[in-house]
Amino acid sequence: MANSILEKSEEFIRSVEERFRELNRALIEQGMGPLTERNGKPITSLRPSELLAFHTLIAQMAQQKDKPAYEIAIELEEDVRKSVFIFFVLLPIFRTITSSMIYVAVDDMSGPKLDCMHFFIRDQVEFVELLNLTQAVDYAKLEGLLKGRAVLADMQSDFSIPKRGSPDISYTYLESKMAKLMRTTNAILGKTGYHKIIIFQKGTQSLISYPPQFTKASACFIATAACATPDAWEVGALRAFRDETLLRSMWGRLFNRCYCHLSPPLARWIANSHSRQQVVRRYFVTPLASVIAKLRR
Repeated sequence: MANSILEKSEEFIRSVEERFRELNRALIEQGMGPLTERNGKPITSLRPSELLAFHTLIAQMAQQKDKPAYEIAIELEEDVRKSVFIFFVLLPIFRTITSSMIYVAVDDMSGPKLDCMHFFIRDQVEFVELLNLTQAVDYAKLEGLLKGRAVLADMQSDFSIPKRGSPDISYTYLESKMAKLMRTTNAILGKTGYHKIIIFQKGTQSLISYPPQFTKASACFIATAACATPDAWEVGALRAFRDETLLRSMWGRLFNRCYCHLSPPLARWIANSHSRQQVVRRYFVTPLASVIAKLRR
């Protein structure tokens, strides 16, 4: 699919411009005026930065053509009209791959919903705020909920935790909310069976750093290897510490990225020997997890 679009990129771009013309005609016929930007300028074509994002998307898809599901990460330039890129470029491409897309945003969904209505988008798009995505669904069932769909996750976020002691603010509540956001994000990145498109934009604050770690984000390699299962209580304690503490700071995210890059060979070495698993779990993983669990109480 990606190769065919790449070969016909000029044709695809012309189809986007034709869609703009059709939409403008429909809006004018209804007495609403043409599709315009915030400054009142009519939208008739894609900007150079949006064309660059289009080619970035297709290049990543071409590199992953043999994978059962795409894992795409795109960092948009500051002048990219995010909704234009999503609804006129990204959505038509993935519409040929799956009939169902979930648009996940960290904060408020009102903007994308209004743009979708304004652009007369009739495709099947489900809008979900990040906190609500797993509100009624256990994390273990998340993969089944999303399987076969395309998940577009917009990482832009204005959410931040103030310093302790700030007046009229429940620090504990905000800390808990951040932890839930991170756990849900890592669950989306870490599970398989569905297409993932993670969108960042330069000049805006993001919930996680670019590029995302995808399946590595949910892994605690050494602890999982030592315990022989990702469901061990030690793995859960260490994962919670990572999500709720490490990933909230720049240095913590840097440490996590280095760990994800360096630890898999050591984890494989541990997993290949039952005696090594016992030693590492007894003298390293369990004591560390116990200390972290006590600190979190």
